[in-house]
Amino acid sequence: MKHTKNEIGKELKIQLDKSYNIERISNWAYDLFISLRGKPSPDLDSILNRISLMAAGPEFEYTEEELKLLAEMLINDEEDPIKRIDEAKFKDLI
Repeated sequence: MKHTKNEIGKELKIQLDKSYNIERISNWAYDLFISLRGKPSPDLDSILNRISLMAAGPEFEYTEEELKLLAEMLINDEEDPIKRIDEAKFKDLI
């Protein structure tokens, strides 16, 4: 099955509907990253890798709201969703 941004966004929403659990969502993204690596696109690889890094520490975590926004951006096939969320998240630090 070929995964698109839309499909990944929908799957992320399903994960968030279960609960906002960083470790579970991170593991889900990591498993998907490993199984799809390089198949859909480098962009999706990067997105899944970033989500999977959340378990590495609080500096890598996304809030539930940020993940919901990411899911919507993926579903709507928006350009550079992680970059846009990170820019909004860190704009106050610059």
